[in-house]
Amino acid sequence: MSLAERIRDHYTERLLADAVFQVAPGHLGGLRVARADGSIKAGFVLPFRARAVAPSFDRPNVTDPAVLEEAIAQAKKSLRLSSGTAALLVPEASVRIFVLGVDSFPGSGKERDAFIRWRVGKMMPVIPDDARIDYAVTPGRGPRQVLVAMARQVVVWEYEALFEKAGLKPVAVTAPSLALANVVRRDGPVSGLLLNLEEETLTLLALSGSGWTLYRQKDVGSPAGTAADERAETIVREAENTLRFLEDKERAGVERLWFRSSVASEWPALASRLKERIPLPVLPVAYEAPEVWTEAHRAVLAPLVGQVLR
Repeated sequence: MSLAERIRDHYTERLLADAVFQVAPGHLGGLRVARADGSIKAGFVLPFRARAVAPSFDRPNVTDPAVLEEAIAQAKKSLRLSSGTAALLVPEASVRIFVLGVDSFPGSGKERDAFIRWRVGKMMPVIPDDARIDYAVTPGRGPRQVLVAMARQVVVWEYEALFEKAGLKPVAVTAPSLALANVVRRDGPVSGLLLNLEEETLTLLALSGSGWTLYRQKDVGSPAGTAADERAETIVREAENTLRFLEDKERAGVERLWFRSSVASEWPALASRLKERIPLPVLPVAYEAPEVWTEAHRAVLAPLVGQVLR
């Protein structure tokens, strides 16, 4: 199965799997959902006993398969899941994402694939032979926006193989920021900048109505590092630079900024610094969660919730 069959249009074609898992460098998160209505039946966050993943687009990701296998086995017990289908959120750095503005878009599938590879080739001179590409297109005619997701088959297989070995069938693979966008868009089209801080990786996804304007990714260092102030400054500066680019180059109006950190304790200080420097509303990525979840659970599991929203 190609990546184009795995990474779905997360706004119109999301698959409701029996469970959703996110593999991050330091933990495995998961949700089990009811097929009837998509409601959350159970959720968990399991820190790895040793770092099991080193996210990369072009190199092997799973550095300690035994640790990840052990975590998946524990996850199945936590979710009371013996088998079934699974949607996987892989590390952001394992996927390349592009936003393309086009005056027109080919009608046939083969022409579209060739066109997208040609456009991506202008930004990425060497496209791997095993690259699998999927895309979503804004509706309508004339100028449109195309969101392109690319991952190497060998990297996707690493993750899928371990879940398949545990008796789970992966039916969708995506990146956390794309799933998270569903949370802020759950009530309809919006315009703003979504900042997603997942351990050492910051992503910035500009949303415009029902489409997208820009995607950026930046390594900002580990939250456990000693240079916390430098890390915070990098995050704010990236937000400022992105907003300036959107206003000056893309002529895109930005109404608000959403900020989510997978480490809940980081949010107040970083949000305060963003509010001091950015003249826009800075909002959390909020959603209705089970009452038993702590703030830490809400922060970590937000992208997984986005994957199951209908």
